Amino acid sequence: MDISVELAGLHLEHPVMNGAGSCKQLEGKEGVREMARSAAAAIVLGSITVPDRSGNEGDVYYPGNGFSLNSLRLPNPGSIKIRADLPEMVQLAHEAGKVLIMSAAGFSPDEYAHLANVGFDGGVDMIELNLGCPNVWQDGQQERIACFDPEMVSRILAWVESTVGTEARVAIKISPFSDPFQLQSVAQVLGESQLVKVVVSINTFPNALSFDPKGKPTISPADGLSGLAGQALKPIALGQIKQLRALLPERIRIVGVGGIQSGQDIIDFRRAGADAVQVMTALLNKGPNIFSAMLEEYVALLGSNSRDAVTDLRDRA
Repeated sequence: MDISVELAGLHLEHPVMNGAGSCKQLEGKEGVREMARSAAAAIVLGSITVPDRSGNEGDVYYPGNGFSLNSLRLPNPGSIKIRADLPEMVQLAHEAGKVLIMSAAGFSPDEYAHLANVGFDGGVDMIELNLGCPNVWQDGQQERIACFDPEMVSRILAWVESTVGTEARVAIKISPFSDPFQLQSVAQVLGESQLVKVVVSINTFPNALSFDPKGKPTISPADGLSGLAGQALKPIALGQIKQLRALLPERIRIVGVGGIQSGQDIIDFRRAGADAVQVMTALLNKGPNIFSAMLEEYVALLGSNSRDAVTDLRDRA
């Protein structure tokens, strides 16, 4: 059974990859070398920032019941280190038959453009501009999340386009929107750009909060306010993908993120309009073997006799 997909002219063996934040360097537990040994069809590196970032201290990840919370502060080696390591990263990914995507998180339009240039100079197959970031706090104040400002999105796209050209494979990652009119405004900006080839939806829901049995926030930084991910996001992500598929031109592909941990989840996201999916919380909680487990169930469902479960997905795979 052929379950391959095409994403902006890139051939993926199947529609499943890791999410940004789970692979940030060449070696180690969060390294490209380890991810290359997994069953993921593509490797998402980053998010990478221009300076290196050590990340927050204390309790920064909480695997809740049906959700997760995180306040990592974008820890990564920075663009200088990544530039040096990218050729080997690309080689490892390609030798394993995988696509390498670099997620970039800038704090200004020129930083996004610089990071895109670093990635493409290093040979990555696609750049994912993480406009759902910087979902971080700096000096006690939360930074502006870029995708909620259509004018900022337009400026970022213009800077990146002037640096890498319209033919470059560029994906845009966005946050969950509760206001459909605001989503329409951002989708219009993305749809009118010849630079944008893929939209990745959704990033974590910002400023969630939970307490432990003693009444203490489960996350240390920012008084416990943190990004919500995992299964709780799935209905929100599916709804946003369905809206985006209706709003965006057909040439722009969609990658779904949010609570994906099973073969059925893959099918649900593809039914909503996603061409591929990214996995983050399930990967952090269960390790890289989650990819093979999900794919085994996905293939079994596609091969079953239940037409309701696979509604025309064979034609899209």
